[in-house]
Amino acid sequence: MYGQNKIVCIAGKNKCSIEFVKYISKYIPKKNILILTNKSDKGKNNWQPSLKKYANEKNFQITNLKKLYVIDNLVFISIEYEAIIDINKFSSKELFNFHFSLLPKYRGCHTNFFQIYKGEKLSGVTLHKIDNGIDTGPIIDQLKFPINKNTNAFKNYHNLMNTSVKLLKKNFKKILTANYKTRKQILKNGSYYSRNSINYNKMKYFNLTKLNLKYFNRIKAFIFPPLQLPFLNNKKILDIKYSNKNFKVIYD
Repeated sequence: MYGQNKIVCIAGKNKCSIEFVKYISKYIPKKNILILTNKSDKGKNNWQPSLKKYANEKNFQITNLKKLYVIDNLVFISIEYEAIIDINKFSSKELFNFHFSLLPKYRGCHTNFFQIYKGEKLSGVTLHKIDNGIDTGPIIDQLKFPINKNTNAFKNYHNLMNTSVKLLKKNFKKILTANYKTRKQILKNGSYYSRNSINYNKMKYFNLTKLNLKYFNRIKAFIFPPLQLPFLNNKKILDIKYSNKNFKVIYD
């Protein structure tokens, strides 16, 4: 094991957070691993496994932010953690976030949705240090992958989760031993979306006489079966495909 003098906190939710915990457990004593869950995590599995449930079943210590503030040797790793972090309250400066976009593009919320909605051909995950901005901290590393023509939001989200685990494995020893380099984000080349930047319930209805690639991408962005599905001319869509300049809509 390495980093036995470090306390590592995994803060976040869902499958990728659990995979993070499983991986770091190979290198960090269990007593040195802390779990910080989102308030929305009620300890029950749904379409995603619950980090709180996993931590309780495997006897990992669940903590809160106030307890983390005073730990000098803390390595804080956020992956889809919901709260905004105030770095000035932390004794440690080793605070990291795995963000589901290629920063500085798509800072903030709904990152997966807007990448599909806007027809991006490339996606990825960014590992960056946390500062007092929202996803504005210096970048340590990024992993990219292509968004295929027929990739909808649900499929892309799973690609983002899998890529985040790969990025952690590539960089965990570096961040644990503070052996990493950073580069400043050029924010003017990026974009930001707030929690209120989209209303899924209002925007998922499409009334069209003819499909085109613009609306093809927009419809794909709403295909996320556990949470919502779009409607085309009042018919619920399960998926949509494009091949040889033709659209194929799969209805419920």
